[in-house]
Amino acid sequence: MRSKLAKALASVGGAMTVQLVTSGGSLLIQTLAARSLGTNGYGAYALFFAAIVMITAVQSGWVGDPLTVYDRFAPRIRGALILTIAGTALAGAVAGVIVSVSMGLTGPLGTLLYALLVALWLLNETGRRIFTARMQFWRLAINDCCYLVTTLLTMGIAVAIGIGSSVELVLACMGLGCLASMVLARLQLPGKEYRRAPLRGTAIREIAEFSWWRSVQAGIRPGALLVTRILIATLASTGALVGVEAARLLLAPALTFVNGTGWFLLGNFAKAERDGRPMRARQAVWACALMSAVALVLSLGGIVLVGVLEPIVTGGKFEVDRLALFGWGIYAVCFACTLPLVSLATARKRSRAVFTIRSVESLVGLSVLAILLLVDPDHASLAPYCLGIGGLVSAAMLWRMLRREDPPPGFVRPPTTEPQPATV
Repeated sequence: MRSKLAKALASVGGAMTVQLVTSGGSLLIQTLAARSLGTNGYGAYALFFAAIVMITAVQSGWVGDPLTVYDRFAPRIRGALILTIAGTALAGAVAGVIVSVSMGLTGPLGTLLYALLVALWLLNETGRRIFTARMQFWRLAINDCCYLVTTLLTMGIAVAIGIGSSVELVLACMGLGCLASMVLARLQLPGKEYRRAPLRGTAIREIAEFSWWRSVQAGIRPGALLVTRILIATLASTGALVGVEAARLLLAPALTFVNGTGWFLLGNFAKAERDGRPMRARQAVWACALMSAVALVLSLGGIVLVGVLEPIVTGGKFEVDRLALFGWGIYAVCFACTLPLVSLATARKRSRAVFTIRSVESLVGLSVLAILLLVDPDHASLAPYCLGIGGLVSAAMLWRMLRREDPPPGFVRPPTTEPQPATV
C-alpha cells in the first residue's frame, strides 16, 4: 500500500515538475522574443507560435491520444501509429509552409525554417506523449529541460557572435532545441518503444475512427486562439494584438499548467478504463475544482505582479493590456473547469460528442468577438472573455453527459488486453 502511494505521489510530483518546466520555459522564450523582436516581430512570432500550437493539438489527437488510450505494442495498432506519425509530421511541415506564405510573416528562409520546426516539433511531441503514456514524468521533465537549455543556449551564442535578433533566429534555435530533445528521448526510452511493426494490415481505420473526432476536437481551442489573433490583427491592429498577447504571456504558467495536467488526467482515466475500473464523472468534477483553484492562484499571481513583470516582458516597447489580463485569468479558470471532463470523455472514446459541444462554444465566442471588433476595434481587450466564459456551459453539458453514462458504484470488468474499435 505504501509502495503504491509513494509511486502515485512521485508521479504527481513529476507531472507538476513537467508543468513548471514547460510553463517557465515557454514564458522565458516568449519573453525574450517579446523584448528582442519589437512590436512587429513579436506579433509575427505570436502568430507563428499560435499556428504551431494548433497544428500540434490536431496531431496529438491523431498520435498522442491513441498512444495513451490504445495498446501501442499490439502489432496492428503499432503499424498504424508508425504510418500516422510519419504522415502527420509531413503534413505539419506542409501546413507550416501554407501558414507562413499565406500570412506573409517572413521570407523564404523563415518559411523553410518554420516548416522544419513544425516537423521537428511534432516528432518531439510524439516522444513527449510516450513518456506521458508510460507515466514517466520525471524523465519527461529532463527532456523538456534539454529543449529549453538548448534553445536558450543557441540563442545566446548567436547573439554573442553578432547575429542580429530576428524571427528566423528564434525559429532556428527552437528547432535545434527540439532536435536535442528528440535525441535525449531516444536515449531515455527503452528500445521496445522504437520497435518496428508491419505496415500492411494495420488498424489504421480503427485508429482513424477515434482520432478524426479527437483531433478536430483537440484543435478547437488552439484554433480559436489562432483565429482570435488573426481577427485582432486584421480588424484592430498589430499593436492591439501585442498588448493582448503580452497579457496572455503573463498568465502563461496558469494556462500551461491546466493544459499539461489534462495529459496526466487522460493517462489516468485511460488506464482505469483498460484496467476495468472506469472513473466516474464525480471524480472528474473533483479534478475540475482542484485545477480551477490552482489556475486561479496562478492567475492572481500574474495580475498582482503585472507592475513588476511588465517591463521585464515588454522591455518598455509596448504595454500589457490590463483588461485583457483579467480576461485571461477568467479564461484559465474556465479552461480548468472543462478539461478534466474532456479527458474523461476522451478516455471513454466520446470524441464526437466533445467536438460538438466545444465547437458550438468556440463558434459563438468567435462570432461575438468579430461583431465587437467590427463595431469598435478597441474591443480587442474583450477577446479572452468571449472565448472563456462559454467553457462553463460546455463543462455543465459534459458533466450531464458523463453522469448519465457512469458505471454503477463498484463496477469492475475484465481488463482490456486488446484494443477495441473506437466508438464515437
